[in-house]
Amino acid sequence: MSFVPEPALASPRIAQVAAAVEAGDRSALDALWQEVEASGAPLMEQVEEDDSRTLVTFLWRDPGATENVLVVLYSAPSDGDLSKYTMDTVTGTDLWYKSYFLPSNLRTTYLLSVNDSLEPYDSYADVLARLPGYRPDPLNPRDFPIFGNEQNKYIVSVLELPAAPGQPWNVARRGVAKGKTQLTTMDSTILGTQHHVGVHVPPGYDPDGDDYDVFLLFDGWAYYNFANVTTVLDNLLHTGRIPPYVLVMHSNLDQQVRARELPCHPPFHDFLRDELMPWLRENYNVTKDPQRTVVGGSCFGGLAAAYVAHRSPDLFGNVISQSGSFWWPGRNSELEDEWLTRQYERSPRLPIRFALEIGSLEGPIGEFDPMTTHRNMHDVLQERGYPVDYSEYAGGHDLICWRGSLVDRLLSFHTDRRPAVTR
Repeated sequence: MSFVPEPALASPRIAQVAAAVEAGDRSALDALWQEVEASGAPLMEQVEEDDSRTLVTFLWRDPGATENVLVVLYSAPSDGDLSKYTMDTVTGTDLWYKSYFLPSNLRTTYLLSVNDSLEPYDSYADVLARLPGYRPDPLNPRDFPIFGNEQNKYIVSVLELPAAPGQPWNVARRGVAKGKTQLTTMDSTILGTQHHVGVHVPPGYDPDGDDYDVFLLFDGWAYYNFANVTTVLDNLLHTGRIPPYVLVMHSNLDQQVRARELPCHPPFHDFLRDELMPWLRENYNVTKDPQRTVVGGSCFGGLAAAYVAHRSPDLFGNVISQSGSFWWPGRNSELEDEWLTRQYERSPRLPIRFALEIGSLEGPIGEFDPMTTHRNMHDVLQERGYPVDYSEYAGGHDLICWRGSLVDRLLSFHTDRRPAVTR
């Protein structure tokens, strides 16, 4: 799904300002900026009888020398002509705007590109190369870091429409016992790289009692810092929705190493099998049962989860993939397109359960088509007889979405558990 901006002045509020300014009255403009300062942008207006769509108007206040402002919703526009995505102006004012009708249940992120070159993107690499020139919306106080560290975060602006699904499990609750998290680093002999590993044990963890279920999560640093995943597990355990898990949060050293090691990389699988999992079992009271072991991640992490389970179903019996990169390897590779999907298609059915999801906005980006390739993987798994929980949520390739939907994917493995009665 992609969204095209409204070509005409669709916002009643902006139309009111434009009419007042044309009549020589600038008080409506002043009132708008005062409202934005108090409540933030973008504007959201219900202008149709059908409340499934909301008119969203993005704003820019021109400090001077603005030539254009490009709204980058989820990903860069891919149809070549970028001019139709740039903001319009109210003549004689500092007000720039662009309106979209968007699903009222949408949660996503966006950026602005001020004085953009408007050169069409010719590849996904081109999109990534231009990202550092984009900026969060200075009129929107709701922002979100998607990667980086405390000193150097990459910040995007958050857009949450009125009917966006709640994310109550990510918020710490009074009276819920908290588990304990220990962070460490691990040097891999197999890979020759260093790995950050965080292990979260549930409240009341007993090293000598019954063994614990395992959840291995790639890009763990991001899920830990920006998705409150340990709080999620504590809350779900408190209500009886899941068994007690030992959560293993794995993170690569940097983005370059991540891009090499996560996408179907045999030595990374060997690192998990021969170094990380033995270390975990030596230091924590965890199960060896693959049916009680979950491996998951997003983007390359979702691809990696499906890959390592295919290689070692005796270790990993449950896979969570959030917007997995099943298009891999892409251009300039000797491997065939959608390589991992083809492996599942040609292999005997393995004892693995899947929980897959992708955002409705994840259309083609340059040479990649995440939605089509994700559906192809889903269809192959179903044809081969795998149990698959599948969802297409309203949003993009966004941790702001994954942080909430991760709950649904994990719960799909525990449909037999009834919520506990809490007071």
